[in-house]
Amino acid sequence: MIRKRRDDFCEAVVRKDVINKFEQDAISLAKAEEKRSILLSFTTDPYQQLDIKEQLTRKAIEILHFNGLKVSILTKGGKRSERDFDLLAAKPELSEYGVTLVFTDEKLRSKIEPNATPTSERINSLKKAHELGIYTFVSLEPVWFAEQSLELIDLTHDFVDLYKVGKLNYNKQQKNVDWEVFRKEVIKKLRSYNKNYYIKKDLELY
Repeated sequence: MIRKRRDDFCEAVVRKDVINKFEQDAISLAKAEEKRSILLSFTTDPYQQLDIKEQLTRKAIEILHFNGLKVSILTKGGKRSERDFDLLAAKPELSEYGVTLVFTDEKLRSKIEPNATPTSERINSLKKAHELGIYTFVSLEPVWFAEQSLELIDLTHDFVDLYKVGKLNYNKQQKNVDWEVFRKEVIKKLRSYNKNYYIKKDLELY
């Protein structure tokens, strides 16, 4: 990934024989009695447009569950991801569903995340997953604007089991946030709602 141009990285294609290779890896992990969750996917998105046709994510979930392996999904795909809620709800002990939430301002969201679904759509998907008994989490990362991240907690705390919070890096906007103040405020808010949370190391330092 780090050796690709951005334009090339954004033009996703299906790797040759990827599902068969994935299944062999799953079998090996099952034999090794792997207990950690398999992450789909924390460097790209398992519900990008390509997957509407290919349904590779659905096949991957089926393979992982068949082999008794846990799956943790993180997406900005909104309604597209709801397609597989039946699989996740059927094996709640092996499933986690999370969404990345960054902006409450939709104009900013569309500018910074042009290929992602609207924030409101992702929130609705979270709520549906929770109602189906699926463990839910939110990745509040990267935090662009402290007040918007705090507002997102207010909007979602009733149907989110866990929050993961991390700061913005490698962008000039990070200098506009008082990270020490934000860290204290976000922890205070999450505790007030009695929510489980995880503060990423880059934010813990403040």
